[in-house]
Amino acid sequence: MYQGLVFLHLVGVLVFAIAHGVSIFAAFRVRGERDPKVVAAILGLSKIAVGLLYVGLLLLGIGGLGAAWSAGTLLAPWAIASYVVLVVVLGVMYALATPYYVKVRELVGDGTAAVDPVELERMLATRRPEILAGVGAIGLLVLVWLMVYRPG
Repeated sequence: MYQGLVFLHLVGVLVFAIAHGVSIFAAFRVRGERDPKVVAAILGLSKIAVGLLYVGLLLLGIGGLGAAWSAGTLLAPWAIASYVVLVVVLGVMYALATPYYVKVRELVGDGTAAVDPVELERMLATRRPEILAGVGAIGLLVLVWLMVYRPG
């Protein structure tokens, strides 16, 4: 059973990583576009990727929690700290990304309506992708550190 949970966890990690990569690419790529159709297409791709990202995260969580339970480490201090880090990173990234990208999607719609180019330029001139990447990278480093060194 433990091996099955570890496998589920690894499949979740793989799906999460691939989908996250698409979403990260889209976040950086969309800033260089000014054609509403292209912006809408990139954000549409990102929205699909984020949906898959959450599926991967769910698999990762089920497999990881199950494996931790099987190994008797579910309530270890380092494991609890990793849950907290994960929730904080997810919360911060959601709060920073979702409202912003919803507004950009609302502005461009499906890309066929007229969009004020000045407003589009203003919306896309952002360092949000770097901030999101920084939050994610720091969170990942902390999670890896917790899993490797298992403090406490």
